[in-house]
Amino acid sequence: MTHTFASPTSLSAWLFVIASLTCDPSRALSAEDLVEPVEQRLDLQIDRLGASSYRMRERTSRAFVAAGDTAIEPLRLGLDSDDAEIRLQCQRLLIEIRERRTARELQHLLFEYDPHHDYQLPGWQPFAAACGDDASARGLFNRLLQRDGSFMAWLQRVYDDPSYDIENQLEDQQRYLSPDAQRLNSGDLLTWSMLLLAGTNAKICQVPVLGSHIRCGLQCGPTIHSLKHGNNSTATMRLVRSWLQRQASTAATRSTLRIAMLYDCDQIAERLANKTLDENHASPASVQTALFFLVAHHPQAAGSRLTDALQDQRVCQVWQIASRRRRAIQTQVRDTALALLLHLRGVDPRTVGFRDLQADPITIYGEQTLGFENEQERDAAHDLGQRLLAGR
Repeated sequence: MTHTFASPTSLSAWLFVIASLTCDPSRALSAEDLVEPVEQRLDLQIDRLGASSYRMRERTSRAFVAAGDTAIEPLRLGLDSDDAEIRLQCQRLLIEIRERRTARELQHLLFEYDPHHDYQLPGWQPFAAACGDDASARGLFNRLLQRDGSFMAWLQRVYDDPSYDIENQLEDQQRYLSPDAQRLNSGDLLTWSMLLLAGTNAKICQVPVLGSHIRCGLQCGPTIHSLKHGNNSTATMRLVRSWLQRQASTAATRSTLRIAMLYDCDQIAERLANKTLDENHASPASVQTALFFLVAHHPQAAGSRLTDALQDQRVCQVWQIASRRRRAIQTQVRDTALALLLHLRGVDPRTVGFRDLQADPITIYGEQTLGFENEQERDAAHDLGQRLLAGR
């Protein structure tokens, strides 16, 4: 085996350096003396991203990626370089660094979740506020981020920017709030989750077309099945409840109340029903739906509400009946009250003249089957029905 020894001259030099450092503590070298600050090194290497040597460019790119978040600010400065190649490389590296950071954060969120950790994931803060952070919610968030990261990033931007005005952002509305109609009609869970998530935001929910679009779609069979029984249903139902709570203050009480009933959100539905019946200006259709809910879920408390409604002659529904002879039936609030009072007494309303009556699993009776073709039929039914209720 061959050994190589330092020359006497070099050995003496090293001993001198060591002795100097030992004798004079003020001369001790720190890590900062030996290693150039990362920011400074990276800033000096920006020019190397445009080097003529491919190997040099690759080595420099790997150094930036390895530096992670520390490299972001120098790379941002590089976006203003006069060299087109440097600008292109800086843009590419910024994207790669952010994607790697997102991947690490997402892995941590899914498999090592810490509720005290500040996750820097696009859309996580508004999502967690609306949907929670349990395993079902985190699974749904992962699927949404994989489906449409740009939507989640936009949602985060709206959440973070107090000055964001959705009404003047027509381009954003067109891009993010106009989903594929085919996916919506098929009850696509992720498309619907994104719409509901947008609808829970205090700024975005002000877009009129969004609210009406969601209210109509949530009452369709494929959507109901997907959100109530699909993957991550615990999380998607939480989104429905968050959206309903946001909508509870709007004028669209009837459809909101019906959706709460369809999705078994009983606490929200009860609050909406009592609020509707307490208001003097509530629409007759809203009153009708509120009465349906109370009888179905709180029959003991419904009696007095129904008795009061027997005096309400406002029209709440008009329907065309398709049979041998086309005819229109009109429903007043008092018609609904009478039918439901008879139901609570165990009397079939068809025996007193509700000849078109049909059952409904949500509202007990189909709202389109409760009316009469003319006032003579209505008066006769009410006269007979109230005599039965009075025990005469």
